[in-house]
Amino acid sequence: MDNREYTSILIIDDDPMLSAALKSDLERTFAKHNLRISLSGTGEESKAPVSGKPDVVIVDCYQNSKERNGINGIGIVDMVRQESPDTEVILFSPEEQADIAVKAMHYGAHDYIVKNDYMFRKLNMSVMQCLKLKQLKAEVRAQRIKSNILMVSLVLVAGLLIALRILAPGVPGH
Repeated sequence: MDNREYTSILIIDDDPMLSAALKSDLERTFAKHNLRISLSGTGEESKAPVSGKPDVVIVDCYQNSKERNGINGIGIVDMVRQESPDTEVILFSPEEQADIAVKAMHYGAHDYIVKNDYMFRKLNMSVMQCLKLKQLKAEVRAQRIKSNILMVSLVLVAGLLIALRILAPGVPGH
């Protein structure tokens, strides 16, 4: 279980200006949150940061890879979901394409955002949803742990009562 006191975001985009703008906007919008934002230029470069299991990955659908058969945005979504199932992935695309959006969701993307005049606002809303989802998942895990502890305690008490009844059958109250 992850006990980090910060939210880790990885931005994977081959456009360094857009990556810097996204990072700056997120830092400004979520100034009260303890964010740690990393940048990666290609899917290949992102493999090490993804193994660190970031909370949110924001990835450009189309990557200008340095490798001939480099990984694209959908491949990155798939890689992230396999490496870090609890990581939420937001996919960016320069154009609205239903087939890409459906494919992204099929591979487990949290959201699909078109690069346009509203993308920063949509991204902020999507990241906020991811942060709330992370909080809810942590609360569910905590409740599950409490429930498991309670269940084990009840089983132990029941076992002790049964053992007491077997070992001391003549004790009053049995």
